[in-house]
Amino acid sequence: MKIRTKIILLSSAIGSLILLSFAVYVSYFTSKTLESKFFIRLEENARMVGTHVLNSKTYKDKSYYELSNKFINQFSFGKNFLVRVSKNKKQPHYEPLLPMGNAFFEEAIERGRSELMFNDTAYVALFFEDKDHDKNLVVVSSAVDDFGKAEHADLNQALVSGVVIFLFFIFVISFYFADKLLNPIASINKRIGLINISNLNLRLPSKETKEKDEIEVLISNINDMLNRLETAVKSQRSFISNASHSLRTPMTIISGESELALNSLDNKHPAHYSLEMVSREVDRMNLIVNNLLLLSRTGYDGKVQNMSHVRIDELLYSVKESEGYLNDNHRIFLDFSNIPDDSNLLTVYVNQDLFFIGLSNIISNACKYGNEQEVKVSIEVVDSKIVIRVIDRGIGIPDRDKPHIFESFFRASNVGSIYGNGLGLVLAKNIFELHDATLTIDSTEGEGTTVTIHCPIAVL
Repeated sequence: MKIRTKIILLSSAIGSLILLSFAVYVSYFTSKTLESKFFIRLEENARMVGTHVLNSKTYKDKSYYELSNKFINQFSFGKNFLVRVSKNKKQPHYEPLLPMGNAFFEEAIERGRSELMFNDTAYVALFFEDKDHDKNLVVVSSAVDDFGKAEHADLNQALVSGVVIFLFFIFVISFYFADKLLNPIASINKRIGLINISNLNLRLPSKETKEKDEIEVLISNINDMLNRLETAVKSQRSFISNASHSLRTPMTIISGESELALNSLDNKHPAHYSLEMVSREVDRMNLIVNNLLLLSRTGYDGKVQNMSHVRIDELLYSVKESEGYLNDNHRIFLDFSNIPDDSNLLTVYVNQDLFFIGLSNIISNACKYGNEQEVKVSIEVVDSKIVIRVIDRGIGIPDRDKPHIFESFFRASNVGSIYGNGLGLVLAKNIFELHDATLTIDSTEGEGTTVTIHCPIAVL
C-alpha cells in the first residue's frame, strides 16, 4: 500500500471516528434530555392531579376526571392512576394494572418520587400524604412521548446526513493534505529518476535555510550519498581503465616472445609445452583484460557514440562468419523465415561495433555450451520491436545459478572444463541496455537455453 493511500485512509478513519463519536454523543444526550423533560411534564401533571384529589372531600369526583382528562389528553396514550397506600406502609393497598413491581411504589413512598421508562412509555409516580383520609395517595402519570420521539428521529436523520457530507469533506481534505505532504517526496523521486551512472554529477535541489525540516535533511543525505557514489564510480572506472591499459603492454610482449620462442624450439624440446601453456594463458589474460576495458566503458560511461543505421540481418551474417573463423566446428543456422517484407523494419540505430560484440558473445556462448549441436538464430518483428532469439540444445543453466548469471566473473556450476571468464554475458547485457534493448534468458539444465533480445526499430 502506498504512503499516500495510508495517509488518506488513516486521516479519514481518525476524522470519521471523531465525527461518529460526536454524532452518537449528540444523539444520546438529546434523547436523555427529551426524556428528562417529558418526565418533568408528567410530574407536573401528576402533581396537579394529586393536589386536586387531596383538596377534595372524596377520593374521586367529577372535577377530578375533568382535570385529569384536560391535562393527560395532551399526551399520547396518557393515563393517570390513583393508588392508595396504608399509612406506615411502603406498598400499595392493591396492585394496579401497571407493568412495574412494588419497588417502583416503594421508591415513590420513600423518596416522594420515582420514574420509569418501559417500552417507550414513561411513568412518573408522586407520593402525597393525605391527612384527611386513613390512606396516603400515590399518583402515577403515564404517556408516550411521540413528539420527543419525532424530534429525536429528525435529529438522527440530520446527524446521519451531516455525517455523510462531512465524511466526504474529510476524505477530500485528507487527499489534499496527503498530496501536499508527499509532493516534496514525489519531486525527489522524479529528480532521482533522472540520475543514472552517466550523470552522477546531478544533485537534488535544496533550500539554504538554517532550520531544516525532515525533507531537507533527507535531500542533504541523498546528495552526500551521491557525492560518495560518484567518487567511488570514478575511482573504480579509473582503476579498471588504467589497470587494463597497463597490463596490455607486458602481456603483448610476453605473447610475442613466447611465440618467437615456440617458433625457435623443436616440438620435442622439454620447454615447448611450457611455452605453449604460457602463450595460451596470455591469450586468455588478453581476452579478460579487453573485456574488462570494454565493460568499464559500457558499464560506467552510459553514452554511445558513432551511432548508425544497421541492418540486423546483415549484422548476424557477419557474426556467423566471424564465429566460423574462430571455430570450424560451429553449426549456426540463421532462420529468416519470419522476417517482414519491408526491409526498413530490420534496421536498428546502434553502434555497429558494440552491437556486433554483444550479439557475438551471445551466439558464441550458444556454440560453446551447445554440446556441438546446431544453434538456431531467428528474427521476427513483434509490436514494433525486432525480436532475436538464439536457441541451443546444450547443457543449460541450473536453477540455483540463474540469479547470478549477470554477475561479473560468475560461471555456472555445470560448465566443467569449457573455457570462459564470466564476462561475456555481462558485457552483452550492458551493450544491449545502452541501446534500449532488453535481454532475457530462459534455460533448463540438460535441455538447452533460449536467449531473447528485443531491439527498437530505427526511425528512418
